[in-house]
Amino acid sequence: MTEAVKGRQLLRAVKEAAGPRRYALCVPVGEPVEALLRPVATRAGHLDAGDVRALTEWRNRFVRSFQTEFVANEERTAKWLTEMIAPDDTRILFMLDDAQAGQTFGYMGLAFIDWDAGSGEADAIVRGGEAAPGLMSRALLTLLGWAREQLGLTRLGVRVRSDNPALDFYLKLGFVEQYRVTLRRVDEEGMIRWVEDESLPPGEPSQVHMLLGRSGESAGRAEQG
Repeated sequence: MTEAVKGRQLLRAVKEAAGPRRYALCVPVGEPVEALLRPVATRAGHLDAGDVRALTEWRNRFVRSFQTEFVANEERTAKWLTEMIAPDDTRILFMLDDAQAGQTFGYMGLAFIDWDAGSGEADAIVRGGEAAPGLMSRALLTLLGWAREQLGLTRLGVRVRSDNPALDFYLKLGFVEQYRVTLRRVDEEGMIRWVEDESLPPGEPSQVHMLLGRSGESAGRAEQG
């Protein structure tokens, strides 16, 4: 069995087993454990109402950080989880729970996985509640380490809007900018979409494509212990 097949099977199994307060896997962050990366339930009829509520609230709070801007509601979030995330074996989403307080304070995931190429990207990284200094960084490096060790992904990146303050966060973690593509605004009923358009001259906002460099990989291995 190839690494790609094993990684894809693991991702599917983790997603399918997740349910309200029932998890096949939690990835510990830190030693001693500070937080848990908990897989989000995405199967219809098995969603976690608290997660749906938090995802909706935080997406609305940080709406301009996304490539699609709209007013989210819980029904729309639930539909996104069950119809977009659940069947997609190139994406997975985790909630971040404080290991001591038991409170959920953020979420992050993986997307754009190319199993044959062994590549993927960090995606949907949001801190919605209070967290210890540096904990989001440690959590992301832990997630990327899990993607490398368990899913077999050797090339890990991220894409972020140039006007998003998170750009500096990724640079400090060891991501290296590869290229930028200007974003074109598309207005639709109840939504704004920002679409990469290579025909446009360099301008703002743009989509910044980044790749985790060796310094970030070394930091991730250190975080793993």
